[in-house]
Amino acid sequence: MTSELLNLDMKNENPVQSQSDSLKSGPCVLTVDDDELALGYLSELLSLSGFHPVLAKSGEEALKSFSEFHPDIVLTDIQMPGMDGMKLLKTIRELDESTPVILITGHGEVDNAIKALRLGAYDFLLKPINTEILISTVEKAAEHCRLKRLENEYTHRLEAQVASRTRELARTNDFLRGILDSSTGVSIVVTDLEENVIFWNSGAEKILGYRPDEMLGQSILKLYPKDVRRSELRSKLMDKMQDGSGSIQELITQISRDGAEVVLSMAVSPMHDSKGKLQGILGLGQNVTEQVRLHEQLVDSYQRIRNIQGASIFALAKLAEARDGETGSHLNRLRKYCEALCRRLSQRKLYGHLFNEDYILDLVQCSVLHDIGKLVIPDSILFHPGKFKEEDFEIMKQHALYGGKALEEAAIEAGEGQSYLTVGRDVCYYHHERWDGSGYPFGLKGENIPLPARIVSVCDVYDALSTERRYKPAFSHEEASKMIETESGRQFDPEVVSAFCEVKPEFALIRNL
Repeated sequence: MTSELLNLDMKNENPVQSQSDSLKSGPCVLTVDDDELALGYLSELLSLSGFHPVLAKSGEEALKSFSEFHPDIVLTDIQMPGMDGMKLLKTIRELDESTPVILITGHGEVDNAIKALRLGAYDFLLKPINTEILISTVEKAAEHCRLKRLENEYTHRLEAQVASRTRELARTNDFLRGILDSSTGVSIVVTDLEENVIFWNSGAEKILGYRPDEMLGQSILKLYPKDVRRSELRSKLMDKMQDGSGSIQELITQISRDGAEVVLSMAVSPMHDSKGKLQGILGLGQNVTEQVRLHEQLVDSYQRIRNIQGASIFALAKLAEARDGETGSHLNRLRKYCEALCRRLSQRKLYGHLFNEDYILDLVQCSVLHDIGKLVIPDSILFHPGKFKEEDFEIMKQHALYGGKALEEAAIEAGEGQSYLTVGRDVCYYHHERWDGSGYPFGLKGENIPLPARIVSVCDVYDALSTERRYKPAFSHEEASKMIETESGRQFDPEVVSAFCEVKPEFALIRNL
């Protein structure tokens, strides 16, 4: 647990107080967490609320303190090195049945919380912890402990023969009481095998608006939109039971009493009797409607930005192509070639780990910027019909530097690290470098040439070979492909050429679009 999970705004110069100070009066809370800062925050919060914490930084240390101080309540994180919260709970239950144990768990650990309830935990709290709920839960646990110990004292004065049975019944009552007193932020619903509601807690009432008397005996199907098939969820749960995992967790949409759609992060688990026979289904859910809505808005905004970014890049690239006497067709083909080649490389062993969806989209978008530097090349050189003179060719080669420098400065201005601007910079600077080191403008060799430039180089040369230009006729797909393969290990990266060979049919289709 980390301090931000507690939703506290406190400072504690000495987070681990002396144990003797924690036993002055009031209920004693054995508080266990391997995070010393979080432990200090819990200690101060409990102290301010009239409790006296005994602190332990591990399950092993907690067991020693449990035997020494006989606390009224145990509050422990589940995730700890060594003896975790589940093992600590099990051991404490073997030593003592009257002390309530409250476990702290993350949303992804709800299965552990369910197991903890079955092992005899009094209650559990979900991270991030609401301080009011924490104190309320501890107060109820303290009252539970007081009543439980009074009950035990009374029981011991009665017949010893019934003590074991009384404790067994008390554990069952504790489980049910733990559900009844559960956090109002968590929906806890139990249905029978006919999918009728047999338990409905205050959390479910708060989230969905229905009172228990409105839901008990009613079909759970009334909560689901008409187009949702509850049977699919049940089928999925049955499959989980077959493979031994026994529960599922997913986002589920339900309809509240006022007709609004509510999205719950739901953990669903089977409930069995003492003989292992399935009796019903337990669902624990937390309202995540707002989080889902914000996430969807963020995804929509990101996609709009992506679309605007792509259109802007393409429009800028078309300016350079127009000066060179080309149309946007070359750029459209180049993007499609790059995407086909990138997706093939992402499935191959050598470079596959470098590719994700954002990387592929960045490279595809920026591939069209490879010749953006031609905007500053004089017309007399750019439109020269024949072979360049040496001095003219040197000027022509500068387009790689002009384009790379422009995008490099843009990336610096944007203050970004790895982004579409840095990918575009690499494409502009290095798409005329050669694998054998004989390219320009820097004469880089092999893998010193950035991978985006190596990919665009193959795609650009294939398109130049396979389409008619003012200075040459078009080669056939077969002829252009053969030329690319011949240059493997000389002009081109052998791995990129190998991937190109696997997608040649796709290149042929794109060429004819």
